[in-house]
Amino acid sequence: MANPSHHNKDFSNKEGSHLPPELPQNIIAAAKEILDISRLNLSWDFMEVIPAPVFVKDLEHRYIACNRQFLDILSCKGYGSVLGKTTGELIGKTNAEDHFTSDRQVILSGNEITYESSFPGDTEKVRIALITKSPLKLSDGSISAIAGIITDISRLKALQVQQAFHNSQLEIQVARRTEELEQKNSRLLSEIAEKVSIQQEMLRFENRLEVALKALKAGAWELEPHSGKLEWSSKCYEIFDIEPGPVSPEKWMGKVHPEDIDRVKTQWSRISARMGWFELDFRIMAYGKPHWIRKSGYYLPGSHENGERITGVMADISEEKYFNDRLLDSQRFFKAIVEDQTELICRIRPDGSFTFVNQAFARFFGKPVPTLLTLTLREIIIPKDYAKIRRLLNLVKPVSTVVNFDHQLEKPGSGPAMMQWTIRAIYTEGDILSEYQFVGRDVTEVESSREALRRSEEMFRLIAENSNDIISIHPHDGTVEYVSPSVKNILGYTAEEITGSKAGTLIYEKDLPDISTLGKRLKKCPNPVLAAFRIKDHVGKLIWFESMIQPQYNSHGEATGKIIAVTRDISARKQAEAQQKLVEKQLKEANFAKDKFFSIIAHDLRSPFTSILGFSRLLNEEYDDFSDEDRKTMVQQILISTEHTFQLLDNLLAWAKTQMGHTCVYPEIFRLDGLINETVQLASAQAESKNISIKQLSNHQFEVKADVNMTKTVMRNLLSNAIKYSYEGAQIVVDSKREGDMVRITVTDYGTGIHADTLRILFSLDEKVISAKGTANEKGTGLGLILVREFVERNGGTISVESEYGKGSRFSFTLPLNPDKYPPPAQDPS
Repeated sequence: MANPSHHNKDFSNKEGSHLPPELPQNIIAAAKEILDISRLNLSWDFMEVIPAPVFVKDLEHRYIACNRQFLDILSCKGYGSVLGKTTGELIGKTNAEDHFTSDRQVILSGNEITYESSFPGDTEKVRIALITKSPLKLSDGSISAIAGIITDISRLKALQVQQAFHNSQLEIQVARRTEELEQKNSRLLSEIAEKVSIQQEMLRFENRLEVALKALKAGAWELEPHSGKLEWSSKCYEIFDIEPGPVSPEKWMGKVHPEDIDRVKTQWSRISARMGWFELDFRIMAYGKPHWIRKSGYYLPGSHENGERITGVMADISEEKYFNDRLLDSQRFFKAIVEDQTELICRIRPDGSFTFVNQAFARFFGKPVPTLLTLTLREIIIPKDYAKIRRLLNLVKPVSTVVNFDHQLEKPGSGPAMMQWTIRAIYTEGDILSEYQFVGRDVTEVESSREALRRSEEMFRLIAENSNDIISIHPHDGTVEYVSPSVKNILGYTAEEITGSKAGTLIYEKDLPDISTLGKRLKKCPNPVLAAFRIKDHVGKLIWFESMIQPQYNSHGEATGKIIAVTRDISARKQAEAQQKLVEKQLKEANFAKDKFFSIIAHDLRSPFTSILGFSRLLNEEYDDFSDEDRKTMVQQILISTEHTFQLLDNLLAWAKTQMGHTCVYPEIFRLDGLINETVQLASAQAESKNISIKQLSNHQFEVKADVNMTKTVMRNLLSNAIKYSYEGAQIVVDSKREGDMVRITVTDYGTGIHADTLRILFSLDEKVISAKGTANEKGTGLGLILVREFVERNGGTISVESEYGKGSRFSFTLPLNPDKYPPPAQDPS
């Protein structure tokens, strides 16, 4: 300390060491490594008069000294249970980690540190300790130990500590002063040497006291009442934000907050009046803001060596005040929470009398809070319920302080109520039962709702498991949150296999684009949407389904963001629809066939007979009036009309047979070149009438496997059409070439060609194709190309046409080769 007058203070006790009697010898030995025994005694005395828990640790984190207040916060009865142990051994390694870390920081930095920590055993984290640690250094500057002090933010605890400090300091000071007087009367000249030693010891003690005050963040002061001389330590100047130098009451009172100045002056006047111990909390203005200061001291009477004086300490307690205010706010906060709870909360003593009830508890039992506090638990519930609760209370032990149970309780005026109770036993030190705390919740409505929900879920389960539909729920990301068990019977998957997967993984990929737009449609219009798509079952088979998809709503009618889908197997319906479309197509084709048939009969078949009948009548009635040349011409016209009619009847008969299913394919092996030669010979008369030549390019002797008569009909119709639409003197080319296991036969003419619009529907019976007249006004039947396509396809081939109007046409068709003679070519292994 800066005050030299403190050097004559004697805090030693010559009658005893003040070491606790139960202190183990190994702890004393450890302490001696840091302090000699006299200094240990002085340190122990000093720690006992400090109004807060204080401790000293060695560099191995072991406690080597502490005061009684430190034992109290650890709930330890003797020093032996603390000294020589580490914090981890006292409160557990997990809880001690912060304390070990702070010790290491002090040792490494050599500086004082302050941090917060909860009190041991304080599971509610309501009490907070402010711990300050400072290094104890030897004369060479090396750190020998760590001193620490703990400040409890609990105001009540602080007051108790301060009062204990006041009492103990008073006793110590009186004892010390008495000791000094006795020693001074009994000692002779030899006492001078001893006093020199004492002065040296006091100097060392003051150094330690300075460290302790620094750890406390406190400053020391001393006042001589008769002279008014006031001395401060450096910390006092720092607290008041005053430059070091002479200080007077007027100077430091000038820093006092205006609202506190009168109270401070009154208290200071009492100090000067030598009224013993005092303590004063007040505010000062320092560093630009208010600070709370605690100033305490004690009047010490004078002696023949020292005059009377008032000695004390001062400390900045702003943080303590802040913590106290916060604790008070916390108490108000938790009290408001308890009072506002809908749960029933009460506390009872072991005899059943109430010590606390909240408003919810009072409302439930229909009695005011003051009335309930005069009653016992037995007086407010029926004997049967009370007996059950007492049995449960017997189950609560120190090793198991909490019990939970459900209980149907008779609610006054309302009948039975289902309650959920949590009972906690509260024990004092020594496992002595203090109180029971009851927290009850009325779950009557909840249980009713649960029962209704259980019945609803059971009904839904029965519907879902026995339905022929698949019911599913999907969040916005498309996963399957729920699927009914019926999915097993319909798709072969279990509900567990599908739940959590993406619904799109089961849908046929070609149907996914349509399904992906449903979410957007539901956002725009929340009405249910009907969608049809295909799903792959467990073996990969595609099955048609129809799904009614709509948003999910909760019991309040609010959209949950999920969708519900009710999906039904419509494969049978789809099959029926496909069959219906096929029948419709067949009926449509039959109607076209009927119309075509009657059109041919009404027009194409009638016209030749008109010509035949006309020329026949002329010859019959006026035969002698015509020359031989005229009669020959008429006979030729009759022949041409008859041949045309025969060809028409032949095609009509063949086509009718195919439509009625009476035409069967009889494939056989034959040479294609022979059939082509035969057909060309049959068409030569028609070609010669227009001076048209037919050229065969290919000399390959292909063998094909097809129906001979159908192939002849195909070739006859293609050559007949080529001649019909070729100009006089033109050429027709017939060619054949191999294409894999097929042979392609091509008939090319250089005649009128075909319009592009007609070319598109040339082989179709669905649309009416007007048969154009040939270059010599030859008429067509309208059935030839339709019959050609039918016969080619029935023999496993294909037919195609290329044409440019005004330049000619190229018809080609394929037939299968003899597989025994023309095996399929080997495929490229690459």
